[in-house]
Amino acid sequence: MKSGLNLGLKQTQKLVMTQTLRQSIEMLQMTNLELSELISEEFLENPLLEEAASLQTEDYLEEKLNQNLNGEESDIDSPDKDIYDDPNESGINKHYEDEDKNRLFIENAVTTRESLKDHLLWQATMTAETAELLSLYEEIITMLDDDGFLEEEFFNSISNKEKTAVIESIRSFDPVGCGAFSVRQTLYIQACYYFPDDILLHTILGEYFDDIEKLDYSRISKALAIPESGVIEKSKTLHNLNPFPGRSYSGREAKPVIPDVEVKLVDDEIIVTLNDDWIPGIKLSTYYINMLKKKSIDKEQREYLNSRLQSAMALLKNISSRRDTILKVTSAIMLSQKEFLLHGPGHLRYLTHHDIAGEVSVHESTVSRVSSGKYIQTPWGVFELKYFFVSRLKNPGDNNSDDQSSDQVRMLIQDLVNGENPESPFSDEELVNLLKGKGITVARRTIAKYRDILNIPASNKRKKINMIKS
Repeated sequence: MKSGLNLGLKQTQKLVMTQTLRQSIEMLQMTNLELSELISEEFLENPLLEEAASLQTEDYLEEKLNQNLNGEESDIDSPDKDIYDDPNESGINKHYEDEDKNRLFIENAVTTRESLKDHLLWQATMTAETAELLSLYEEIITMLDDDGFLEEEFFNSISNKEKTAVIESIRSFDPVGCGAFSVRQTLYIQACYYFPDDILLHTILGEYFDDIEKLDYSRISKALAIPESGVIEKSKTLHNLNPFPGRSYSGREAKPVIPDVEVKLVDDEIIVTLNDDWIPGIKLSTYYINMLKKKSIDKEQREYLNSRLQSAMALLKNISSRRDTILKVTSAIMLSQKEFLLHGPGHLRYLTHHDIAGEVSVHESTVSRVSSGKYIQTPWGVFELKYFFVSRLKNPGDNNSDDQSSDQVRMLIQDLVNGENPESPFSDEELVNLLKGKGITVARRTIAKYRDILNIPASNKRKKINMIKS
C-alpha cells in the first residue's frame, strides 16, 4: 500500500517585502511635506534619532531611555520635550512590527487623498459577487480618465464577457455618470438617475443635445410642440448635473503647491536641486551609540537600543536613497526636455517612463513613483513631473520626418486658432487638413480631444463668442 506522504525539495523564488523595503518604496512616493511629517513621527518614536540642531543633557536622555523601556510618560522639564515625548504614547516596548504597522496606518490616513479610481474600486468590492467579476470591474475602472470618462478604443479592447452590465453598474456608482464615453452620455445617465420620471428632460438630452449646446431653444420647442419657456426651464435643470463627474476626485481643484524640486538653465547647463531645506535635519544620537558600546548596560536595554538603531539607520539610508533617486530621475527628465526649458510649453518631445528608466537604470515603476504627485519649479512656472511625459503622434508614410509629440501638436492647434478669422473660425475638419499640410496626420476626434484640453470651444461657439466681443 502506497503512502500519501511525499517528501522532496522544491526550489522557488519569491520577493520578501521587508519593512525597510516597504518604507523605501513608500518614501519615494512621498512629497517633501509628507516626508517632513514622517520624520516628525520618527522623532517621537525612536530615541536613537535626533534633530540635527537639538541638544539634550545626558540626564535627560538616560531618563528618557528608562521611560521608553518601562512604557512611562515623561515628566522631565526639557526644552526639547515636545520632540521626544508623545503624551498619547502607550509604550515604546510594544512589538516592533506592530508599532510600525500602526505608524504607517496613521500616516496613510493623514496624507493620502482618495482618488477617483480608489473610490470606484471600493464600491466595486462591495458590488462584485465573484473574484472574476471584480477583476473585470478593476480592468474597466483603471481605464477611466481623470474626468471619469471611458475612451471607446479602450472599451472595444475589453472582453465582451459581462462588459456591458459592469459598465452600467459603474455608471450608477458615486459619482454618478462615470464610465460614459462623452459629456452628452454622462449628462443623460445623471438625468435618468436623479430625475427618473422626467421623460421630457431625457428626450431633450437624448435627441436634442446639439441644440441645447447651441442654445437653440426654438428648434427644440417646434420639434416637441411645447412652449419655448418650457425648454428653457428644462435646460436650467442641467445646471444640477455634472458634465465631468470625476473631477471632484481628480485633484484639479486649485490648491497651494510646494515644489519638491527646482530646475534652472545656467549657461546652457541644467541644474536640478531638491527643495528640502525646510525638512528637519536628522542624525543618530551619539549618547545612545556610546551607551551601546558599554558592557555595563543590561540585556533589555541593549536589545531595545539595537532594534531602534537598525530602524534609525534604515530610515537614514532610505532618505538618502530617495533624494538620490529623485535627483537622478528628474535630471534625466529635464535633460530630455531641454527644449521646454529653452522655449516653454509646446516644446515637449515624446517621452515615456521606459525611456527614463533605461537612462538611469531603474525600474519603470520607480520613475512612475517619482513623477506622480511631485511638482517642479521651472523658469516657465510650476508643473507636475508627470506633465513632462507625452505621447507620440505617428506620421504614416513619412520616414524622413520626426514624429510629433502630443504637446507640440496642441501648441500648433492653439497657434492656428489664435490666428484664425474671428468671423469664420476653423472647424475641426479644417484643423485636420491644416495640420496635414504641415506633415502631421491626426484624427478629427484627436483634434476635439486636444481642444478640450486647451479649453478651446468648438468653431460655432467661438464664432458666437467673437460676435459678442465685437
